[in-house]
Amino acid sequence: MNDPIPEGKWKRTAVGGKTAVNVGGKVLKYLAKKPFLKEKEKVDAKHSLENEFASEIFKGLVLLKGTALKIAQLLSTELDLIPKALRKELEKSYNQVPPLNKALVRKMIRNAFGKPPESVFKSFDHTAFAAASLGQVHLAEDDQGRALAVKIQYPGIGKTIKNDLQLVRNIAKPTPYARFVLPVLEEIELKLLEEIDYVLEAENTSFFHERLKMDHIEVPKVISDLSTDKVLTTEYLEGPSLDAWIAQDPTQKERDRIAELLYDQFLYAMFRLNCLQADPNPGNFIVKKNLTLGLVDFGCVKRFSAEFAELFRETFITMIEGDKNQYFTNLEKMQVIHVKISPAKQEEIYKVLKKSGEWFAKIYEKDSFDFGENPDFIAEGKQVMQETYQYKKYFRPNPELVFINRTHYGLIRIFEKLKARVRFISPHDWKH
Repeated sequence: MNDPIPEGKWKRTAVGGKTAVNVGGKVLKYLAKKPFLKEKEKVDAKHSLENEFASEIFKGLVLLKGTALKIAQLLSTELDLIPKALRKELEKSYNQVPPLNKALVRKMIRNAFGKPPESVFKSFDHTAFAAASLGQVHLAEDDQGRALAVKIQYPGIGKTIKNDLQLVRNIAKPTPYARFVLPVLEEIELKLLEEIDYVLEAENTSFFHERLKMDHIEVPKVISDLSTDKVLTTEYLEGPSLDAWIAQDPTQKERDRIAELLYDQFLYAMFRLNCLQADPNPGNFIVKKNLTLGLVDFGCVKRFSAEFAELFRETFITMIEGDKNQYFTNLEKMQVIHVKISPAKQEEIYKVLKKSGEWFAKIYEKDSFDFGENPDFIAEGKQVMQETYQYKKYFRPNPELVFINRTHYGLIRIFEKLKARVRFISPHDWKH
């Protein structure tokens, strides 16, 4: 049996407090032995301490489950801090959110529409077919015979988000990750509160339904008269989620086709719409029988200017092609660099950053990149990026980049799962 989610502010605070004590204990232990260590031993001990920090933080979030687990998942994607040993535990726990019982589901529908489900819909399945940390989805049918997906928000979720984010801040403050984690938490809080604004999500869904006009890409239509701020109703897209579809063992050609659609819609949304569905969770992609790709769940959407999209593209090119001066200039424009860096230190940092550019450039070396033959591409990149952490005091995360990178790298993780062969378009041609 799964451990229950700690309920109530005090119980959840107790779990967070225990995590903070564990983190503090490790700091004191490190400081006590630091004066007696040689220089290399100090470096090794600090590196070990940072890994233990991350381990304790994510263990605490896994115990809290619920919205804290959603926060953990976002942090692991944005900052890639999660220790490898905990990734599987996090993924497993993310699906352990208990569903609302039938009585509460009926109450939520009555509160939203002033009448019970059977008076609102022609038919309504009280058992959710999809659930996550912020809400759950039910299958229904309207008077016109249309199959509908009805998403119901968990009651009190807004207050839980704020409480859990404060717990995470308290845990993160004494750690060396604070400089990176705290600004990202601000952006995560804004996006999570947007995700529970179903009026805004309805607008986002309609935006993509009307503007993402691509062959074999489908976004469901919002049923406005059956939607409120706590209930969102759309057309139901029939088909398995991407993970379930992969489990059906599709052919290589089929996997390549779905990866191509995922990549093409990302570039289209990024450079033509300047708006991304910024939650590349396999559960948000539906594979229909004709290999049409359905996109669902537009709670997490990031909009940005055409100028910023172009700056991102140019920075990507300079990273891959090795234009040091322009690369640092672009980082300053993006406000990623927040302190003055001497030319000598720039050269030192760039030698490390260049390795990440060389790593990513591999996907452009041939007509297509085979993730089946390169199953550890992301793991290799993570190892390269770890070398840059020694220079973290010179950088700060840009909130715009947080969600662009989250989407970009999230899709690449999906390509790894698909073992797909992907034809990556040169960043020189991204906006075309």
